[in-house]
Amino acid sequence: MGDINLLYILLGVIGIYIIFRILKIIFPLKKKLFLSARVKAKADRKFNKLLHKFKQTHHRKPTRNDIFRIIINASHITIRRRGHKGHWGRQKVRKYLLEKHNVMKEYRMK
Repeated sequence: MGDINLLYILLGVIGIYIIFRILKIIFPLKKKLFLSARVKAKADRKFNKLLHKFKQTHHRKPTRNDIFRIIINASHITIRRRGHKGHWGRQKVRKYLLEKHNVMKEYRMK
C-alpha cells in the first residue's frame, strides 16, 4: 500500500513538472534587462555627445547604419571593462540604446 502511494506522488510531481514546462514554452517570460539608472544616463549622454559630434563633422543626419556605429562606440565608452563581463555589459547598453532610438525593434544579444 505504501509503494502505491509513493508511486502516485511521484507521478503527480512529474505531471506538474511537465505542465509547467509546457506553459513555459507557450507563454515565455521576457527577461528584464537590468541596467542601473546611472549606466542608462551615462549611455544616453555619450550617445548624444557622439551624435552631436557626427552632425558637426558630416553636416547631415546620420543614417540607420551610422546610428548603429555611434551606439557601438557609445557602449565602448560607457562600459570600459574587459572580459566577458565587459562584453555582456556593452551588449546590454547596445540593446537599451538600439531599442530606445528605434534603430532595431528587438536586439538579440550575442
